[in-house]
Amino acid sequence: MDTSHSRTARAPKDREATKRRLIAAVGRVLARQGFRAVGVNTVAREAGVDKVLIYRYFDGLPGLVAAFSREGDFWPDLAELTGGDEPAFLALPFAERVVVAARNYLRGIRSRPLTQEILAWRFIEHNELTEALDTARAEGGEGILELVARGEVIPPVDLRVFYAVLGAALNHLAVRERREPTFAGLSLDDPASWDRLDAMIGRIIRGVLGQD
Repeated sequence: MDTSHSRTARAPKDREATKRRLIAAVGRVLARQGFRAVGVNTVAREAGVDKVLIYRYFDGLPGLVAAFSREGDFWPDLAELTGGDEPAFLALPFAERVVVAARNYLRGIRSRPLTQEILAWRFIEHNELTEALDTARAEGGEGILELVARGEVIPPVDLRVFYAVLGAALNHLAVRERREPTFAGLSLDDPASWDRLDAMIGRIIRGVLGQD
């Protein structure tokens, strides 16, 4: 009996399944032990596969970490950031687009405990793996920034600096929620506190962009 055809048909499925196992293993190791623990042997053992497959499928560990960031539901995607209705999003004024994207980003990170844990580790680590993660994050970030600005007259504000400050605040709040029950007198386990933060973030964005 000729089994060559069945082996050929099965191979792509096996490859994709193995890639998914490796990507998932990266997330578990990162969340449990941080970036210093992420190595070829550790990830391969976590995934239950031969470490040579990391090089075969991802050209090494940095490529695997980057794939995790892009494919592992690590960051909210454009659909999530825009609320699932891109035409309605683009019908909003510029400042409101930023408000919606910022609100959905914060909610998206808060709904991803693994992302919160890895961001916490990221604050204290810097190596080729964090660089791979940051590169993938930046690529996704540029996508939403381009969409926010599409067809709009941009106000005379240093947007790059503004987005940096805004992103830092959002990430810090999301990570802080996983670490401490209160911050600056706000109970982070109280939905009312997040409603207040959400409202203030909106006011700040509108004020800076001149549409308050």
